[in-house]
Amino acid sequence: MDTRRLLPYAPLALALMVAAVLQAVHVARAPTISADGITFIAIARDLPAGVSETFHKYDQHPGYPALLLAATRVVQGLGYRADPESWAVGGIVVSFICGLGCVAVVWLLARELFDARVANVAAAAFAVLPLPVWSAGDAQSDTSHLMLYLTAAWLASAGVLTGRLPALAGAGAASALAYWVRPEGLEVCLIVLPCLVWQSFRVHWSWRRLSLACATVAGAALIVAAPYPILAGKLTSKQLPFAKSQPVNTFIALQAAATNPQPALPAPPSTVAPDTQPAATVASSDLPVTPAAAPAGPELPPAKPRYSVSLFARLLGKAFSAFINSICQGFKFVFIPLYLIGQVVWTRRRHEGMHIALLALLGATHFVVLMAVYVLSGYIAHRHVLPMVGLAMPVTAVGLIAVGEAAARKLSAPPRIAVGLLLAVCCAVVVPFSVRAMNREFLPVIAATQWVQQRAAAGSGIVCNSPYVEFYGKLPVAYLNGEITSFAAALATAPVDAQYDYVVMHVNAHDYRPEWLEELAPRYRQVRMFPDPYSVERPKKVLVFEAKEGHVRRPVPGSRS
Repeated sequence: MDTRRLLPYAPLALALMVAAVLQAVHVARAPTISADGITFIAIARDLPAGVSETFHKYDQHPGYPALLLAATRVVQGLGYRADPESWAVGGIVVSFICGLGCVAVVWLLARELFDARVANVAAAAFAVLPLPVWSAGDAQSDTSHLMLYLTAAWLASAGVLTGRLPALAGAGAASALAYWVRPEGLEVCLIVLPCLVWQSFRVHWSWRRLSLACATVAGAALIVAAPYPILAGKLTSKQLPFAKSQPVNTFIALQAAATNPQPALPAPPSTVAPDTQPAATVASSDLPVTPAAAPAGPELPPAKPRYSVSLFARLLGKAFSAFINSICQGFKFVFIPLYLIGQVVWTRRRHEGMHIALLALLGATHFVVLMAVYVLSGYIAHRHVLPMVGLAMPVTAVGLIAVGEAAARKLSAPPRIAVGLLLAVCCAVVVPFSVRAMNREFLPVIAATQWVQQRAAAGSGIVCNSPYVEFYGKLPVAYLNGEITSFAAALATAPVDAQYDYVVMHVNAHDYRPEWLEELAPRYRQVRMFPDPYSVERPKKVLVFEAKEGHVRRPVPGSRS
């Protein structure tokens, strides 16, 4: 075998090794998976019981949970059967492999757009970026989606100029597979179609050739993507609150209602709630303790949303600010100037106009999608910009090479050395962030869960606002979250006939509400506090409460407690 033929791939192999090491360090330092990973594991657990039912039940698309289920079966088949740890390992294995695949596809995309030199720099820079490393070392869907999304973009860039049908079919299929993981995966297919029309007018394709090219992309995407909406009965409900099985208010609706407060009604006569009785009257464990009924009186009508141009402008301004913050984190600031320089250099090469248009339209489409996500849901996560970061890496490499060569001319140094040194400096700046320990803020929740687990009597349950309590514990759970916002509602949806003698409250975590502590005060007393020294935003802590007297049980009509 002639090993010289493999030499052009040596820089890619080095980039893959660097990515593997950084991802492994991240996995070793992270004490647990992210909260979204727990949701994906729940979907994967439900898939064997009924595919269509699972598709209907969850908002998340099933592509990543299906891969997670397959990987977990392999992990368990190899002898590691710990629950839930084996499921977490299965999810990480999928993300880890896809993370390496992303580095390879960035290299392929850059080589297709430019040449092997640009591809080597792009792959090396992408391999060390913190966001891709963090995502590849966690049980989340973003890395598998990114790999398929970038694969579709690479194949599209290879087929849109020439109309090659195999490349276009691969682009449509890869875009549809990305849709199985996240709905925005279809962006590539939707953008390729107008690009093909544009290209046909530029180079005077025949109508037959244009029709065949468009039909190939659309047909491949339709064949691969169709089973999900057919079985699920929806194109997607992710980030679309009005399309969910139990519709919830959108972020813009809540903001619009907040600008139109209703006049306060007179307070009803004061009544004594059952919770204000002496403890001795509710101490018997033979009697169910139910939440206090609200005093009778006139109810305040819900506020009607008041939409206005100023409201839309304000939300779009906040959305743009959140996007800028996320994209800066995606590039870790260092590579942003290099991308801008690379875009200027690339734009001057007029013969590459179609490739520029393809990537620009993909980026613009994803930007619009993220603006809509913020308006509907009120946030843009850093990981949401990963497709834009991946698409931008070839252009960033062009900018880095241009800056390196300019420095080489000033210093009379070899261009190759100058470019290599600049790349090494940029990588050295971002690597400390890539190996930073993640998800440590959930350690106090896990410690609190284990503490309760060791002390709880048979039949006990836990009221909590964290998915980690059920994931790492074995007791029934009553959830408080963004949709179940009261103690009474949490008990109403909890497993029946359990004694909810404990509360684990992650203070200042996502969806936390301070009024929950006031609701718990009549029935529970605080028995432990687990500080959270790892939180970087609001100060967090985990409080453990125990029922003061008797048991707090979800009552069932006609049943005995």
